[in-house]
Amino acid sequence: MKKILLALTTVVLFAGSAVAGEKIVEVVNQDEVFQKGYIQVIGESEAGQSRYRAKRAAEVVAQRRMLEIFQGLRLSGQTTVRDGMLASEKVKTTVDGTLRGAVPCGESFDRTEGYARVCLRLNLHGHDSVYSAFDEIILKEPQELKIREIPAFKPEKVQEIASIPMPAIKEKEKPVVEDKPEVKEEVAEKVDSAVQTTEPASDKIQEAVATPVDGIIVDVRDFDFKPALVNRILTEKNEVLFDPSKVLNQVLIERGCGGYTTDLQKARALLESWGSKSPMVLKGKTVQNVTDAVVSVEDASTVFAYDQKYNLLAQARVVFVLK
Repeated sequence: MKKILLALTTVVLFAGSAVAGEKIVEVVNQDEVFQKGYIQVIGESEAGQSRYRAKRAAEVVAQRRMLEIFQGLRLSGQTTVRDGMLASEKVKTTVDGTLRGAVPCGESFDRTEGYARVCLRLNLHGHDSVYSAFDEIILKEPQELKIREIPAFKPEKVQEIASIPMPAIKEKEKPVVEDKPEVKEEVAEKVDSAVQTTEPASDKIQEAVATPVDGIIVDVRDFDFKPALVNRILTEKNEVLFDPSKVLNQVLIERGCGGYTTDLQKARALLESWGSKSPMVLKGKTVQNVTDAVVSVEDASTVFAYDQKYNLLAQARVVFVLK
């Protein structure tokens, strides 16, 4: 008697299928699911059946396995999809509809033993995906996902323009300025080219104006950070720098809350595939509630300045580097 459920690390060779010759493995670990962008499961029927019955039985097993793994994914923080289904009928309905988007990724039938294996895949991104089903809830009704409400980050206000020494003005050219020093000071202020902001963020914000930065890498390898349908970047003052509300609807469906990898070079390569040529790396300060990466206010101010100029957050050009 063949086992109905395969071990998580089972490797199967599907002979005679659409992917004949390829080794197909289950993708069920949460970190791996978010890194690869899909859930992949294998269902196996009992032995001693006709090809048709065995295939149908294997499909049922694969569907049950898919539901089990999907329910274990995190929505946000400690809340899983299963928790969301129990708390919200809308989430439950969304999950039911999402599972219908799972597609076959291989099958086989052992004529000697009379059992079948079927592979199913559920994509996180794109058409008929997890994010395409959840996008309305994530963007318009995040409370259904039990997401903590946190105020948006706003950098310190720009300080007054600093005065700089002006060249001497000949009396015949500007006689009025010579007679009225306060006017001279006003002229100096108007031609000033430096905008000062609160230290220590000011230098980096000024640099952002001149240096194109079109992607963000958040290094959280020192912490227990977990990928989820909703990951955010917060500041040390508990303000939101990045979350799904900053992302364009179609981009959210295609990329979710960004990408995930375990290597800085892979992070750069992923961003490059999204059109980012010069990303900046943020070192995470800590992690809140396992799914919110925390960065310094200084770094947040810099990102804010880059985003104002290059609109990188709306494109979800963000990659989290996991341990």
